[in-house]
Amino acid sequence: MNVPQPSPSKGGKIVLFNPKPSEISRKKGVLPLALLAIGNRLHREGYEILICDGMFDTVTPKMLQGAVCLGIGVMIGYQIHGGLEVAQMARASYPDLPIVWGGWHPSIQPEQTAQSPWVDVVVRGQGEITFYELVKALETGGDLQSIAGLTYQKEGRIHSTPHRSLVDPNEFPPLPYHLLDMERYIHETEFGYRTINYISSVGCPHRCGFCAEQLVHGRSWLPLTADRVVSDLAMLAATYSLDAIAINDSDFFISEKRVIAISQGLLDHGVHLKWGNVNGRPDELVRYRESTWALMKKSGLSSLLTGAETSDGEILAIINKGGTVQQVIELAKRAGQFDIALRCSFMVGLPFAQRRKSLEAEFSELMDFINGLYAENQENMFLVFLYTPFPGSPLFDTAVELGYTAPQSLEAWAENLTGLNQSMTPWMDDRVAERVYQVNFYFPFVSGVVRKIIAKKPFYQRIILSPVERILFYWMKFRLKRQFFAFPLEYHLIRKGFQIFH
Repeated sequence: MNVPQPSPSKGGKIVLFNPKPSEISRKKGVLPLALLAIGNRLHREGYEILICDGMFDTVTPKMLQGAVCLGIGVMIGYQIHGGLEVAQMARASYPDLPIVWGGWHPSIQPEQTAQSPWVDVVVRGQGEITFYELVKALETGGDLQSIAGLTYQKEGRIHSTPHRSLVDPNEFPPLPYHLLDMERYIHETEFGYRTINYISSVGCPHRCGFCAEQLVHGRSWLPLTADRVVSDLAMLAATYSLDAIAINDSDFFISEKRVIAISQGLLDHGVHLKWGNVNGRPDELVRYRESTWALMKKSGLSSLLTGAETSDGEILAIINKGGTVQQVIELAKRAGQFDIALRCSFMVGLPFAQRRKSLEAEFSELMDFINGLYAENQENMFLVFLYTPFPGSPLFDTAVELGYTAPQSLEAWAENLTGLNQSMTPWMDDRVAERVYQVNFYFPFVSGVVRKIIAKKPFYQRIILSPVERILFYWMKFRLKRQFFAFPLEYHLIRKGFQIFH
């Protein structure tokens, strides 16, 4: 397929689509920061940037009328399904409209993605400059081969241009948040009434065996300066009356010096924000000085997210996570010392653990470990995921050796992988998988997250919800401590209610 070439235009319209991440819609969305980023420079040059978020809307033929191109950004998972639906509609309505795909999945599988009839061009990796240059080329009929970071199909062959190195994000101007209806994205969390998500860095320097970020960004880490972060957060807090920020960096705590500067900057500039669910590694955080912990807490740090991954030290070493199980325990104690809630994530069903023990035994040992961490601080929360093979990650080939069959087309990914928590691994035990889902459902109750959210509700809602929450708290706490997962009536009833009302 040749890449369609629209007629040249000046300051034209660009339509960007962010498919929803799961079948279950939510009342509030996660800011599509990547789409804001790639549309930023074009917007500043006078282009009309329409960002359509699948959490609330879908792209219509009318939106696409007169557009230079349609851009679709997807992660691995359900977003591919939504992206294909919109791409198929666009192709049927405007056969000559270029359809551009970007994001993690197209960056990890660019050639396979470009083979789809619903894809004209793939933007690989960091897209700010690549997408800008692509739009200019599409408008003028320029040569795509001269643009680094592209993969596309032409005359039946797949062409990939050279890799584009990461660009320092400090070179890009602040994001154009005004392009979005921000009230759609401001939501209530356990640490704030008005919270949005924010990212302060690009990439990650680590080499965890289950993660594909090293393929997308090449183990580079480029952070915004502390001054830029403080300036961004001050602007967001003042403009949108925020009281909390969820920082979604792959690893926020790589530089203690930078974290100190951000924390002190927030205090010096009077930026009163709680910041929570901030991601960092146990081996990094346990090395932080107590004075840094105290400063982070004073500046608003409410909760930490850390990838503990496993309770088995041998497995931890095999997956190149770095650190030790003991450091996870130390981190839980340190966070508790400063009244900072810890959110630990773990994985079940890594593609070699079953060689040493059954999945039931692996899960039971993990729950014993989690219960021990919970005893340290009952505000700690734990997330357990089923291992899902990411193409491009070091463990992917191991999973294939053990019987995992990867989808061989973009359409097959959409059909067979509807979410990151749904495993297609043949060694997975369905009973263990169901227990994993239950654990993730119970911990927001037993860690106090649900209680804190209810406490922010109006009195007439609290008087009804609080007694129910107390009953569920003790019952779910008993379930987790005893690992009693049979007859989970409350689990099914509440999940069903959530689906109905969301």
